[in-house]
Amino acid sequence: MNAIEIRNLKKMYGRTTAVEDLSLTVPAGSFFGFLGPNGAGKSTTIGCMTGLLDPDGGSVRLLGEPFSDNALALKRRIGVMPENLGLFEALYAHEFLSFQARIFGLDPSTAATRVSELLGAMELDGAGKKPLSEFSAGMRKRVAFAAALIAGPEILFLDEPFESIDPAGVALMKRWLQRLVRQGRTVFLTSHVLENVERLCSRVAVIRNPGRLVWEGDITPLAENKPVVSEGKEFRTLEDLYLHVSGERSAAPLDWL
Repeated sequence: MNAIEIRNLKKMYGRTTAVEDLSLTVPAGSFFGFLGPNGAGKSTTIGCMTGLLDPDGGSVRLLGEPFSDNALALKRRIGVMPENLGLFEALYAHEFLSFQARIFGLDPSTAATRVSELLGAMELDGAGKKPLSEFSAGMRKRVAFAAALIAGPEILFLDEPFESIDPAGVALMKRWLQRLVRQGRTVFLTSHVLENVERLCSRVAVIRNPGRLVWEGDITPLAENKPVVSEGKEFRTLEDLYLHVSGERSAAPLDWL
């Protein structure tokens, strides 16, 4: 079974096209990287796949079922960490996670256990004396990541999860994500940190503005120091491949530096 199937997805903001005729298939149990320049439509695509935005065309299927605003049972099978985090800043961390648990239908005992375990695992159990509005950017990211995990999702959508996180926190998140994939769950990740994507993901899709797919393929050869071939050219790093297919260029050197 495929975890995600998008067909001819389209999203408009007024007269501006954010995503145009995008089709993707993500196998279940895969670690999938979704890449593109700023403004290419990555966050918009995730919003359309998770119910945060209404698409203007096309279809989305998750876990073999059509996804819509009314698919409440299906929504309880996915976890989402949006780019803007979606935190209720007046709440304390344990209050926000408890609220998330109730939204997903967890019973009070299970919810309390998971909240306690997640706060401890994310090294936030000592941060209960101040609301989320007073948390640092990295601590807020940890809370949002814990909230996305609390219901044990079958698909986890992560929009730029590693920004502002300290190295220890990033290492912890990577271990958890790799464990989820080993269990047969699916992780759909956007990130500008290509080194993380290269180490974590087995497949990658690259889009360009306005949300058009320009490349999709297996990048596991890179982990074995073997090239990935695209358009007859060999690429030995994800960065080189990405710059080629996305049309972005490295910054020109400055003579005075």
